This record gives sequence, C-alpha cells and structure tokens, in this order.
Amino acid sequence: MKNKNFFKINLIYFAAITLVAIIFVLGYLGLLQNEILTSFLIQIVVMFAIPMLMYSLLTKKSLKDTLNDTRLKKVTTNTIIISIGLGFVLYFINTFVADTFASIIAMFGYETISSGASQTTITYGTLLKELILSCILPGFCEEFLHRGIMLHANKKYSNPKFCLIISSILFGLIHLNIRQFFYAAILGFLMGYTTLIADSIVPSIIAHFMNNFLSTYFFYGSHFKWPLATFVTEIRDFFYGNIMIFMISSTLCTVLLFLAYVKLTKLLQKERIKKEINLIIKETQMEKLTIEEAQIKFEQINQLLKHNTLTHNQNRSSFFDKIFLISSIVLGTLITICSFLWGVI
Repeated sequence: MKNKNFFKINLIYFAAITLVAIIFVLGYLGLLQNEILTSFLIQIVVMFAIPMLMYSLLTKKSLKDTLNDTRLKKVTTNTIIISIGLGFVLYFINTFVADTFASIIAMFGYETISSGASQTTITYGTLLKELILSCILPGFCEEFLHRGIMLHANKKYSNPKFCLIISSILFGLIHLNIRQFFYAAILGFLMGYTTLIADSIVPSIIAHFMNNFLSTYFFYGSHFKWPLATFVTEIRDFFYGNIMIFMISSTLCTVLLFLAYVKLTKLLQKERIKKEINLIIKETQMEKLTIEEAQIKFEQINQLLKHNTLTHNQNRSSFFDKIFLISSIVLGTLITICSFLWGVI
C-alpha cells in the first residue's frame, strides 16, 4: 500500500456514509421516526464524533492535531463578515440550480417523496427546532466531514484538485436523494474552494449555515407573513410564472452571483495572506533581525503571496488505496438512483 493515510481517511468516510445509509433505511422502514434523534445520530455522531475519533486513532494524532489537520481554526473578523456575504451569494446560486434541476427531473415524472416532517404544524417552536437541526448542526458537522476531513486532511496525501472534486461529489451523494444531489454537489464545490482559499473550514461553516438559515427563514417567513420573506416569495412566483422570464433572469442572476462569489473569495484570500504575514512579523520581531535574517523572512512572505492552494503534491495512490473511496461513491450512487426510481414509480 503506497498511501496508508489516504486509505485510512477514505475508510473513515465509508464508515460514515454506510451509517447514514443505515439510518435512512431505518427511517424509510418506519423503525426510526424521531426527527431529533435521527438528526443527532447523523450529524453529531456519524459526521463529527466518529470521524474525529477514527482520524485521531488511525493517524495516531491528538484531537488538537486532528482539528488542525481539518483546518478548524480561528479566522479574523473580516473573514467572518466576508463569509456571511458568501452565504447570501451561495444561497441564491443554490436556489437557481436547485429549481432548474428539480424542473429537469420532474420532466421524467419524478415527484418529491413527502416526509412526516413536512406535515408538521408550523409554529415558532418548530422554527427553533429547524434552526438547530437543519442550520446549526449540518453547517458544522457536514463541513467537518467533507471540507475538513475529505478535503483538507486528504489533500496532504493526494492531489488537492482531486480531493476538491471528490469531496463535492460525496457531499451530494451523502444526501442519498436525487433531488438534492446536483445542487449539493455544486454547493459543496464552491464551499470547498472557499476553504482552500481561506485555509480554514470556518468560512464554509458560516456559508453553509447562512444557506440553510435563509432557506428556513423564507419558508417560515412566507407562512408567518414576514415582510421580507413575503416580498421575496412574490418576486420568485412572478419569475417562475413565465418560463422565458425565468430562464433569462436565472441565467443573468447566476452569472452576477458567480462574479460576486469570485470577488468575495479573492477578499478571503487577501485576508488570509494578511493574517499570515502579520503572524510572521509578530513572531519574529523583524526590527531586531540582521539583514540576512530579514531577507529570509521577506522571502517567506513572498512565497505566501505566490502560494497556490491547489498545487499538486507528489503522493501517489494505488487502486487499493482508493477502494473505500470507490465503495463510498458506489454506495451513494446506488441509493441516489433508487431514490429517483422511487420518486418516479
């Protein structure tokens, strides 16, 4: 085996997606219908606690080193503000992509499978529950597993571009639902690139939370008649009422939103570089250095400015190293296809 750590990380993910699949099956069979318990098991246990402990044990690292490898580290206030802006941008991109893909699969006769949760009476109590179960927990736990372990921890042992693509596909597949796969994979790619630029998963945690929060806000707001939510719903219904207007507006908005995303990621990159440069200056007390020592530090700063987060490393992985990665993709794909067939039949 050429790449043991790559193998171990993919084993961790296979364990996670298998457990998620088992919990989903138990839910479909009516054996596990408690929404709070299901969310707790999937999010906190399967996507965070088990992967963190398995990573620590298999790589023989402390929990602190595990968090560092997954890039769960502090960011600046400016980074937090930029990440909130990214959350807004990604929400609207996600909305356009989700609605477009939903229209495509509907043409094949697919109908969304209703759940017990969708029949729940809408109250402020259910809103609070939704904020915790659908916004806070997924925003943290799903990002830890996909952008933390499968992207950042894995990219030390494989091609970062490959890890970015694979972690995005797996993020779509772990939803085990054809309706969510496509937009989740695209959203995962954009959030993954964001974490590489920022060298931290905190921006993607914030953006993920904002995406889910805005979805929840507009859904509940339309029922509670909140002004902003009602206005957005009316605008959305107007555009969707005319297919030509919908196509033109969707294309234009997607382009503008993508440009906004590019601009915000560049701001994140500048913020990361500024933070790292300030750290070098603070730690080395450059005013006390000799000319030769100062030149070395300036070269380090220059390398930071030239640093490419997607630079290919020299690690190679055999087919056996990828066996659990392939197994995860196959398992997720099979269940996702089954969800489509179930929705059509």
